[in-house]
Amino acid sequence: MYSSAFCKVYNEFGWNYFPEAFGEQLMIYLKQHAVTVRNSLDLACGPGVLCELLKRHGIASAGMDFSEGMIAIARERDPEIPYEVADMITYRPEQSFDLVTCTGDAMNHITDLKDVDRIFQNVYGYLNPEGLFVFDILDDNEVALGDPIDLVWDESVTAQFMITQNSNGIITLQVTVFEEGIEVFREKITEIVHDRFAICELLRNNGFRILRCDRKLLEDQASEGMKWFVIAQKPGSAG
Repeated sequence: MYSSAFCKVYNEFGWNYFPEAFGEQLMIYLKQHAVTVRNSLDLACGPGVLCELLKRHGIASAGMDFSEGMIAIARERDPEIPYEVADMITYRPEQSFDLVTCTGDAMNHITDLKDVDRIFQNVYGYLNPEGLFVFDILDDNEVALGDPIDLVWDESVTAQFMITQNSNGIITLQVTVFEEGIEVFREKITEIVHDRFAICELLRNNGFRILRCDRKLLEDQASEGMKWFVIAQKPGSAG
């Protein structure tokens, strides 16, 4: 679970650009394919950026995250959106949804494919017939190993990001925050690069149709080259 300090860093250092861009592209995809979405759930929603965007487009959005700190920020940003603190491996809401999303390579934080399989099984259960499950996973090209990256928040606060990968393929992101040049906290986050073919096979085994598995979410979009975007559909009642 992210610490409250890391959640603050995540929110304040502007890591919201990805869910915003993803959300706008997703809305274009839905329009292009004449998909009607009445309600949505964002797994590992973080500070709720994607939920807010979908709400602005008239979708009744909800979110869940394992981190109490992230959910606290999300609730502060928009108290009207229902948020829950939960583990997406075991999460089974009572409500069903037309759209389920999971962005920001959150699926790569689930390092055991057995747990990924369990998530897919659960999502299938609370997705409406013909509903969409849209998520992204890391591509090896996105794992930019190398020198630390320094970001400046203001004159007194800076953050340093360092990415490493061990022989087992486990990726570690180390985030260190400094105030007035003094380290105030350090946190390590682990991920793993999943094989996209294995991910798609798990989806099919759980009953999904694969509509898209590409480095871009939209056909006419330039290739992202850094992530794989997956769009899976639960068949209709006659499918």
